[in-house]
Amino acid sequence: MSDLNLWNVTKAVLIPQITFAISAWWGFVGVAHKNRLQSIVKKAKRYGFLPPLYDNLEDLTLSSDEKLFFSVRYNPYHVLHQLLPPAKNPNYSLRERSHNLTISNDISVVKRRNFIYRMLFTDIY
Repeated sequence: MSDLNLWNVTKAVLIPQITFAISAWWGFVGVAHKNRLQSIVKKAKRYGFLPPLYDNLEDLTLSSDEKLFFSVRYNPYHVLHQLLPPAKNPNYSLRERSHNLTISNDISVVKRRNFIYRMLFTDIY
């Protein structure tokens, strides 16, 4: 099998198994388990099942999270749209924000690991 075909099969079979519903559970997984999952991708690269410049698991997670959050924010019929906090409309415009949603300070530790709140706090600096 050629390298390109092998890479396509690995991307179609192995990567979806590892990343299935990754946006839902990535915040709840510890560093040790994230490293174990990342080692699978590294081994697939090392043995030639994936191209050497293939993204690591962290990058795959970030890109899938961003796509899902974009879909949730801008599609009012999305199942997760109802979980978003209300939007706020300030009367001033100091700088471009990543989103216009209200961020609460009194969130529990478990809720902070939730997909919606992880994405709300991404790039809020």
